[in-house]
Amino acid sequence: MAIAAAKWTGVSLTQGEMDLLTAYRSWLAGEAIPAGGLGPNEGHRLWERHVADSLLFGSGLGEGKLCLDIGSGVGLPGIPLAISHPQAHFDLVDKSGRRCDLLRRAIGVLGLRNCSVIHSDVAQLERTYPFVVSRAAMPADQLLIHVKHLLEQGGIANISVSRTGDWKSGVCPPTGIGLSRISVPHRVLDTGVQLLRIEAIQDGS
Repeated sequence: MAIAAAKWTGVSLTQGEMDLLTAYRSWLAGEAIPAGGLGPNEGHRLWERHVADSLLFGSGLGEGKLCLDIGSGVGLPGIPLAISHPQAHFDLVDKSGRRCDLLRRAIGVLGLRNCSVIHSDVAQLERTYPFVVSRAAMPADQLLIHVKHLLEQGGIANISVSRTGDWKSGVCPPTGIGLSRISVPHRVLDTGVQLLRIEAIQDGS
């Protein structure tokens, strides 16, 4: 599933990257779940629901960009993306000190050199980024407000939306950003996935 998810975004995983994703999946099962970073019933679906799903957020990323993962938690989707995009750098931000400790632990176990952990509320961040991701960190309408201020001009963001119901339900985009839907076909994962693509545009355009 991870290979198919990465391929859908235009990335071919190396054997070394697959080994790292496998090691990360093992870390999630062995440390993140016992520590409460993921629900106790998530162990049986770590590959599809968490690791492979996270790779989908790399759609449009390319290489060499500085990326922000808002509300990274235990590294989803930032750590799988850092593994599959070794030439990019990822700032993993979370307001929980406990989760930041888990992030640092995962980065150390995997030996990743393209990740930084930021212990902060997203509202306190001051710099802007060309690429932003966020997976189930907060409701989409709240997240859009933060993303608008964090995206560079012309930057893009991929965020998760509910797997059921209207993808635009309750979402009112602030001025200056455009929204579009990315539908991931069922052949990639066992269930269909939708992402919300956000693009920073000129106000009033």
